[in-house]
Amino acid sequence: MIKRFFIIAAIILLPSVAAAVKWNPEDVLRLYLKDNYPWEEIEFSALKASAELPNELPERIVLEKGPPGRTVFLLKFRNGRKVTVTTYVKAFDRVVMSRRPFRKGHHIERDDVYMTLMDVMRIPKGAVKDQEAVVGRVLARSVVANMPIVESMVRETPLVKKGRKVVLLVESSNFSIEMMGELKENGYIGSYVRAVNPVSKKVITGLLVDENTVRVRF
Repeated sequence: MIKRFFIIAAIILLPSVAAAVKWNPEDVLRLYLKDNYPWEEIEFSALKASAELPNELPERIVLEKGPPGRTVFLLKFRNGRKVTVTTYVKAFDRVVMSRRPFRKGHHIERDDVYMTLMDVMRIPKGAVKDQEAVVGRVLARSVVANMPIVESMVRETPLVKKGRKVVLLVESSNFSIEMMGELKENGYIGSYVRAVNPVSKKVITGLLVDENTVRVRF
């Protein structure tokens, strides 16, 4: 539940200093919002007060409207004085974005997505805000480049179990070789796993690109 009141610690700890210092209302209101909202960045514009602000910090702040957008604060002071402050608030939070276009069924790797700040009024419902939450998962629909990733766009990948027979696709700039192999550990599609060549008994590490293929780059 969003807190309706915010007591400034400086009033309690240093009342004589707080009363003597001219404070910045934007800094105090930004601190209030950061204490109550999980936004990464907050911007103010067109800040106006209904009356001259006292030199002392407000004892209490009441949020009457917003944010984001047009926001109204009621500042209450120890002498009983009240001042209304109106401003326009823009808030930004980090979301996961697609780096390139991808088709449905694509297994998301770490380099396929990135984090960026977006205006909270433009962030779609269900947007993913943790890059690691989508790595290794599968796209349930195609996406374009620089598109916010929402939970409904991704699904879990099936667990491929240790001992499964797979094709080891060994690639370099000069050649490509396929051979049979066997998984040495459980893994999810899109993750790196260890596999063994039954003939040479050599253990290699590669990317599990689907349930039947491990790609190894030299």
